[in-house]
Amino acid sequence: MAMAFSILSFAFAPALLVVAFLLVNIVRGILSRLSRNAVLRQIDGPRNASFLAGNLQDLYGLQGLSYLNALSTYGRIVKLHGLFGDTLLAVSDPHVLSQILINQVQDFPAIDISGSLDAHTYFTGLGLLSTNGPEHRRQRKLLNPVFSHAHMRNIAPLMRNIASQLKSLIARRIDDVAKNGKEHIRELDCADILGRAALEFVAQCGFGHTFHAMEGDANKYVSAIKDLVPTLAALGALPQVFVLSGAARLPPRLLRLLGNMASFVSPTIRRMMQLRDIMHDEMHDAWKARKLVQGGEQNEVLGILLEANENGQVSDEDMSAQALTLLSAGAETTSTTLCRILHLLALHPTMQDNLCREVLQALSVSDGDGTLDYDTLMALPLLDAVCKETLRVFAPTAVRHRRCIKESVLSTSDGSSLHIPAGTEILVNVHAMNIDAGIWGPDASVWRPERWLEQHACSDVNTPGVYANMLSFMAGPKSCVGMNFAILEMKITLATLLPSFRFKLPAPDVEIEWRLGVTVTPSVKGYKGLDPRMPLLVGII
Repeated sequence: MAMAFSILSFAFAPALLVVAFLLVNIVRGILSRLSRNAVLRQIDGPRNASFLAGNLQDLYGLQGLSYLNALSTYGRIVKLHGLFGDTLLAVSDPHVLSQILINQVQDFPAIDISGSLDAHTYFTGLGLLSTNGPEHRRQRKLLNPVFSHAHMRNIAPLMRNIASQLKSLIARRIDDVAKNGKEHIRELDCADILGRAALEFVAQCGFGHTFHAMEGDANKYVSAIKDLVPTLAALGALPQVFVLSGAARLPPRLLRLLGNMASFVSPTIRRMMQLRDIMHDEMHDAWKARKLVQGGEQNEVLGILLEANENGQVSDEDMSAQALTLLSAGAETTSTTLCRILHLLALHPTMQDNLCREVLQALSVSDGDGTLDYDTLMALPLLDAVCKETLRVFAPTAVRHRRCIKESVLSTSDGSSLHIPAGTEILVNVHAMNIDAGIWGPDASVWRPERWLEQHACSDVNTPGVYANMLSFMAGPKSCVGMNFAILEMKITLATLLPSFRFKLPAPDVEIEWRLGVTVTPSVKGYKGLDPRMPLLVGII
């Protein structure tokens, strides 16, 4: 009996050592957080809901957007409570954010929902989202040319082809109903359809690869990417516990062992590991296929990375990381923004009519092939205003995360000083700054595209941000590298769909609501699932 116990203890010794290591790190983390809290005690904010989860359960719950809106009552710098008694700062002060995102960016590196960059690294490898400092600058310099305005002009025809495929998909689904003797209108889940199209935009224009996403779920990657955000949302606070415990510093083999152990008791963790493996395998296959293609113009992302790989600038692992980064980051946010635009146009049918009329007028004077050239499309004033106003009022990523790694004293917009201890997590409150009445005027929270058409209406706004003085694409060295790509994709999609379809709200008993998670996603009130859903009535014009 004693010998059996000794053998059992020996067998589980590595696991016991790992658990002890994690517990010690959690205790150390809690003690260091208590010292930071004393410095930030004077900053106003909501009361601590619980020692374990703080305010995070409210912020990332189903009513998270309402909670985020309510934070503005405390001002532009708000104290929040995190896991195990931690204190976070939600910041929307434009002067403070200029220092955090631009002037002193080296002291405020980017982190993800895990509290570090370990969640991004786990899923995508060391790509743009998973790096800071010199390594991020190196990668950014390599990728900047493929997202320039000049390159957008080159890929616009391919984007138009993909948008035409989307148009055909919608028409087929409506025709399926019409064949049964019903009128040419049908309720469609636009979140699903636009999500599929967004994958193809990034894959075909970025990698010369197709997932056949608009043909069904036969491709494992299509199913995996659709499950990714709901699975991360279902993990809740686990990513932060993962980092606080020090698990991220474990050797890869031990980390895999820990994950396998956890997957036995958590189906969500098991699914997360499956998704990660599917995504990496698919990108590895795409990379191998692309390497076999010789010659031709290296315009897409994989082509540019292939040249760098041949010159020894980028490893195979780096290539896979960039591909996964662009797919996971680019597809979700753009499809979510397009969902929001269609929802808003259904809520404002007159604006939908005006926008359709603008596109049709431009098409009537085009060269006759039924499409708009790049310059004409980008110059459409109302289309541009609708995209800008939607990105301003309803940024697809409402908050971003930074970590203060050096004790700092920053100046605020009112001239006072803000003392931030090292280790403090910063929530960059994108949503709050984008609808700040002190910046945008008394109707700042109202979706009103016409404001961008009024002379000098937005020209005197002075805030950090690489796009139209808003933070939706962030600011500074870590701003969104794919901004031009996303804007072109949105405009081409809308210019293709609006002349052919009419979008209306679903039945009165179906209420669309928006939920705050990794991104802000649509759902249906009363629906308990975490996957995006946005039913609209779509009719053929």
